[in-house]
Amino acid sequence: MAVRRFLVTGAGRSGTGYIANVLTALGCLTGHEDIFGPKKLREAEELLWPPDVPGDSSWLGAPYLDALPHGTVVLHQVREPVANVRSSLRIQFFRTPSWYRSFAEQHAPTLLLGSEVERCLRYWLEWNRMAERARTMPELEYFRYRLEDIDRDTVAEICLRIGLDATLPRIDEVLAQMPRDYNTRGDKSQDAEWRWSDLPPGETKRSAEKLAASYGYGIETEEGTLRVLPRQRLGATS
Repeated sequence: MAVRRFLVTGAGRSGTGYIANVLTALGCLTGHEDIFGPKKLREAEELLWPPDVPGDSSWLGAPYLDALPHGTVVLHQVREPVANVRSSLRIQFFRTPSWYRSFAEQHAPTLLLGSEVERCLRYWLEWNRMAERARTMPELEYFRYRLEDIDRDTVAEICLRIGLDATLPRIDEVLAQMPRDYNTRGDKSQDAEWRWSDLPPGETKRSAEKLAASYGYGIETEEGTLRVLPRQRLGATS
């Protein structure tokens, strides 16, 4: 059986490169910003998805859910918000001009407003909301899971949904070989400077807290992140 077409998306800095490597190692060629990447999004007038590439893993795909072929599986990968904000601050996403920053601001104009840290938190909020639209689109199949929960069971569930035949021993082998810090950039020693309690109060933080709770993140930990609560079931589907 052929693997179904799928898109892994969510807020950037949530491990899309990591899961692309995992699925590719399991035998399913998965691009990382190959379909939804700067080159094609700059040049293409319509979505061009080669038949020999079943999946793409890219935060840049979230604004294009309406253009996905009928039956596409949308894998919504989320990450704890403080860790995500720290990563965006570390790479100076909203401080340094770039095509990626302009793309985000074009598709979510509220990202033009506020301080750097406010924009990073708002980006996590708005981009996850954008990806979650797939849940209400009957022509798509939606599955949400947390980056922190990626283990043999989560990967096996992903494989089942996209139609990839992968044994549990093979999944264990691949996960043991794949570094979790793929695409990590900058000095992580500075990350602890930002805690959940230090993030600016206001509507963005209240909305982010509510969305994070719906994803299974709880109160602030000693490390300043939100607690990753035990998962009760695998993901959410439409």
